[in-house]
Amino acid sequence: MSPNRGTILVGYDGSPAAVAALQWAAETASLEGYSVRALIVDREERSLPVHDWEPEDGMSARVDAVLAAAGVSGAAELHSGRVVPLLLREALDATMLVVGSQGHGWAAETVQGSVSQHVARHAPCPVVVVRAAAHPNAARIVVGVDGSEESRAALEFAFRRASLTKESVVAAHAWKPGRVDLDGRGQLPHTLAKRSQAADAALAEYVAGLHTDHPDVTLEMDTMALSPALALTETSANASLVVIGSRGRGLFTGLLLGSVSHHLLHRAQCPVAVVR
Repeated sequence: MSPNRGTILVGYDGSPAAVAALQWAAETASLEGYSVRALIVDREERSLPVHDWEPEDGMSARVDAVLAAAGVSGAAELHSGRVVPLLLREALDATMLVVGSQGHGWAAETVQGSVSQHVARHAPCPVVVVRAAAHPNAARIVVGVDGSEESRAALEFAFRRASLTKESVVAAHAWKPGRVDLDGRGQLPHTLAKRSQAADAALAEYVAGLHTDHPDVTLEMDTMALSPALALTETSANASLVVIGSRGRGLFTGLLLGSVSHHLLHRAQCPVAVVR
């Protein structure tokens, strides 16, 4: 077991999605040398009848088993209180916050309601929403790149993880063609080609420095004439993880502020990491 260099916080309710989140967190903790804290909310705070829940001691035992199998330190902790303040408070000392994409109680709200948006905006550490991967053996980490400092942090996160998992990194940039030119006609093919070439060049220049710092990682670049929501959702089909910055500019500005984040967190075909 590696020395503890950080802590991963997991929202855990015993549901299949929460188990998947716990397993993802345990695997990551094993790679990084982190410990894991699995937060269980007191059943008085839950929305379902008691008989629909696995007892706390059963959940604690499952947490212990998953962590032991991964060879990492950590434990389950029983907490009571409102979900968002609890997660944000406990995340102050965490290296990463991990939640499942669905659950039977408050964990379900994490991506189905306002909790996900609130946590993604305000958590002081990276947040990972664990969704089922369309291709479990995919070995590509996709990063949404828009030229902002936040996307630089997302790239660094992706390169660091890829160095440990031996995966490739795909730097993805979306640019949306205008529907018409000023004269009212559709854009000509050569105009679109020039814009595409310019996007390719800008992306290559932006990622070059970071890639130099991680020469062991294979880097791919993908510029797409699509909306950012569709671009990232499509590329997620062949990815093990999609990484986005907590805020952005240009076409990726809405990632955590509106419909794009909603679309991605609900429809991405792999886990999604929100980095700051």
